[in-house]
Amino acid sequence: MDFSQLFDTVDTVTPGTGSGVFTTEHFLVLSLMLMLIILIAYRFKRSEQKTRSRILTGVMLFVLINEILKDIYLAWLGRLDWAHLPLHMCGINVLMITTYWFLRKDKIAEWLYAMSISGGMVALLSPDWGKLPVVNIMFWQANTIHAGLVLFPVLLLIDGFRPSGKRFLQVVPYLLLLAAIIYPLNKLLETNFFFLNWAPLGTPFEVFEHKLGNPGYLAGFALVCAAVWSLMYLPWRKKTEPAKELI
Repeated sequence: MDFSQLFDTVDTVTPGTGSGVFTTEHFLVLSLMLMLIILIAYRFKRSEQKTRSRILTGVMLFVLINEILKDIYLAWLGRLDWAHLPLHMCGINVLMITTYWFLRKDKIAEWLYAMSISGGMVALLSPDWGKLPVVNIMFWQANTIHAGLVLFPVLLLIDGFRPSGKRFLQVVPYLLLLAAIIYPLNKLLETNFFFLNWAPLGTPFEVFEHKLGNPGYLAGFALVCAAVWSLMYLPWRKKTEPAKELI
């Protein structure tokens, strides 16, 4: 086992040593993250409300502390820069999870269902940290925090939250507002928040950029998002049914 790149980041790692995307290593790690999500969700479902509250608190603290420690670690390495502001979708979802824990508002839960599950799953399926080897601190930080971002709204579903297409449409303007702010900010800071400046290297999203150019790839990106959200809301089209726990 090679520990020589344990402390590297995507900017310093030796090219060609990463776990890659859609490789055996990638699928094994995906399976591990899925197993952890299922085990915690199963424990959550079988728990009484007091224990459920503790689990939700634990997941919230995990993703929040994970994000904070990442920045402290990068600062220690001297690698903390504008690109690590919490303006990627994952960083915003960490803030939204924390906000939900305090306010318990359905509109925030709607955001988390639509944005955190899809965003976390897309990141896990096409990781821009695929350049990192498995024996690497940032590799596991990225995988575990995105698994947590998927897990939290899944727990909300088990606890009785039911998504609403109408409420989702009320959330979309906030997403568009963020995109409108972040797009010029990316140009100013030379960052890639929301992947609005370029398609992440080493991911399937590069196909859109090759076929449609830049910023044309954003149209393909938007169509994929629309398709994913349509599928996510298909099971909840009967909005008048009473909320029932998932079986």
